[in-house]
Amino acid sequence: MTPPIVTPYNSRMNIEGNRPSTRQLLDKIPNFPCLYRHSVNNTYYAIKKWDGKRKEHSLNTTDRKIAERKLKKWIADLDKIDFEAEKTTLAQLLEKFTTTRSGMSKSTRNTESGIINSLKSKWKHDIYIRVSQIRPSMLDEWLATIEPNLKNSSFNRYTLFIKQLFEIALGDKMISESPYPLLRKSWKRPQKPIRYVPTDEQFQAIVANIRAQRENNKSEESANFIEFLGLAGLGQAEASQLTWDKVEWENERLVVRRKKTQGLFYPPIYAHLKPLLQRLSDSYETKPRPDTKVFKLLDARKSLTNACKRLGFPNFTQRSIRAYLIRRLWQSDVDVKLISKWQRHTDGGRLILSTYTEVFGENDEDYVKAQLAKVK
Repeated sequence: MTPPIVTPYNSRMNIEGNRPSTRQLLDKIPNFPCLYRHSVNNTYYAIKKWDGKRKEHSLNTTDRKIAERKLKKWIADLDKIDFEAEKTTLAQLLEKFTTTRSGMSKSTRNTESGIINSLKSKWKHDIYIRVSQIRPSMLDEWLATIEPNLKNSSFNRYTLFIKQLFEIALGDKMISESPYPLLRKSWKRPQKPIRYVPTDEQFQAIVANIRAQRENNKSEESANFIEFLGLAGLGQAEASQLTWDKVEWENERLVVRRKKTQGLFYPPIYAHLKPLLQRLSDSYETKPRPDTKVFKLLDARKSLTNACKRLGFPNFTQRSIRAYLIRRLWQSDVDVKLISKWQRHTDGGRLILSTYTEVFGENDEDYVKAQLAKVK
C-alpha cells in the first residue's frame, strides 16, 4: 500500500514559529474513516466526533493492520467509557476502593490496606498512571515480585483484590475491559494445612502437664481453659466470652455467641463436660454474678505450646484441642449433622466431612482396627 504523502516536519511550523502540536502532525489515512498517522513517529491515532466532542486516542502502534483492529475496538467501546472517568489514575482508584470498602469488617480493611501498601511500594510504574493505560503485564510484574513471599491462599487474596479493584473501574466506565481475566496467574491451589488432633491420652496428658506447673500462678486456670476447649468443642474466642448466665443447667446446654458472625448456638453440656463446669462453679464462695465470665483468660496458647514441647507432642493449637471433641463425637457415630449444629456450622456437616475427618484416625491404630473389623 502506498503511504500517504507526508508534509515535512519543518514545513509545519506554525505562524509563530513554534513546534507544532500532535494534532497538527496527524495525517488523515485515505479511505479509512477516523484513522490518522503521526507524521514524525508514524504512530497511528483514532479521531472521531462523539457526543458533540472530538475524541482523540493513540493506538500505540505503527503497524497499519493492528491500528485498524484497534480503531474498530476503540469505536465499539466509545459508549462503554466515560471520557472524564477515563482520566482516573491508579492512585485515585485506590482511594475510591478504600472508600467503598469502609463498611467491611476491620480485619478485611486491614488486609486490604496491607495489599494496597504492597502495591504502592512494589509497583514499578507511575502510581498516577491512568487506569485505562494499565496492562495485564504490569499487574503480572507486580504479582511476580510478591509471589515468593506469599502462601497460595494469600496470593489468591491479592488477585481477588485486583479483580475487585477493576470491577470498580468497569462500573464507573473508566475502562471497557478489566485486565484481571488476562493475568498470567490469577489463582493458585491452596496448600492443605497439616492438621494434628490429639488422642484421648495426649489430651489428658496436656491438661495434667499444664496443671502441674506450679511455678506458674495461672497454671490451674490455663489447664481448666484448655480442658474446657477439648470437652466443650468450642474455640478460644467463644470460651473466653462465656458468662455464667449462659450456662443453662436446667436445659443442659450452653448459650454461645459465635464471635465471627455474632450468631447464637447451643452446644449441650455433655456428660463429660458437666463435672468441670460444676467444679468451676463450686470454686466460688458465693454464687457468681450472672455476667461473670467463666474464665478470666482470653486464651491459653502459651501454656499449650509449652506443654506440647515438654511432652514431645506435635504443636497442637487451641483449634486442635477444639477438634478433639469433634473427633470424639464422630468416632462415637454421632450424626454428623448434629455435630455440625453444635458447632454452629450451617453446611449440614460438609466442613466436618471434608476438613476434619481426613485426619481423624490417622494416628489412632485402635480406631482403624475397629473400622476394619466392620468389614464383612
